[in-house]
Amino acid sequence: MTNHRLFISLVFLVLNLPQPAWPTDWPTFNLLEANSSNTAKPQTVKVSHDPVYKTAKEYQAYPLAEILKKITVPDSLKTDELLIVFTSADGYQVSMAYRDAFTEQGFIAFQDNAAMENKHWLDFKFGKQIMTPAPFYLVWPKKDLDEWRYPWPFQLISVSLQPARVYFGAAAPAHADARINNGFALFSRYCIRCHSVNLSGGKVGPELNIPKNISEYFKEEELSGFILNASAYRAGTKMPHFESIITARDVQDIVHYLKQMKSEKVQ
Repeated sequence: MTNHRLFISLVFLVLNLPQPAWPTDWPTFNLLEANSSNTAKPQTVKVSHDPVYKTAKEYQAYPLAEILKKITVPDSLKTDELLIVFTSADGYQVSMAYRDAFTEQGFIAFQDNAAMENKHWLDFKFGKQIMTPAPFYLVWPKKDLDEWRYPWPFQLISVSLQPARVYFGAAAPAHADARINNGFALFSRYCIRCHSVNLSGGKVGPELNIPKNISEYFKEEELSGFILNASAYRAGTKMPHFESIITARDVQDIVHYLKQMKSEKVQ
């Protein structure tokens, strides 16, 4: 299993996302104030597949779902429109769908049970640095979850709720049906970290909407195949394989979203 946060951290260095509103502008839970009086009772959580330490781990942690219940969802927003935005001490942010947090059990860990009594965490190597996940680390006990959908950010200080259309800016479709919305949700989960739409998104891969939408120069049936397995089309590509992660119907919805954005180009 790869160090997913390391990959995403490197990608975010070259992101061109419009600056998301700082968490205090949106409903937020300050993790630095978390304790047994304002969260559920801590639990012992066993993880057989920790991607940071690359071994089995056991933590003391608060259930993520219980923390989210402490954050008031604005009446004007539907939960399927919301993202959970996790913010780390260095300003790094990663998001996930609000609904997903209630589909699988995630935990906000605050102590490694393998650490000595005078320490809460063991060190690990991150790039060229030696660090710990302190003060908080999001973990998922269930094995083999999609790490794009269920991230593992560490050094967390806050959890906030933000509308996806605000967080992703000009890449969000102004006009959408169910398929377009699903395609946008999938694109924002798997693609926007590397690719931009309307210059909102990553710079690792090419911009996909201006001046020409990718569907204007890529055959639709080939575009679907390319998304699933880019290496079958382009030698040396850094684009991940998605064949085991998303379905053919999912890819069709992503293409449907991209085609919609052809009529929503920014000037």
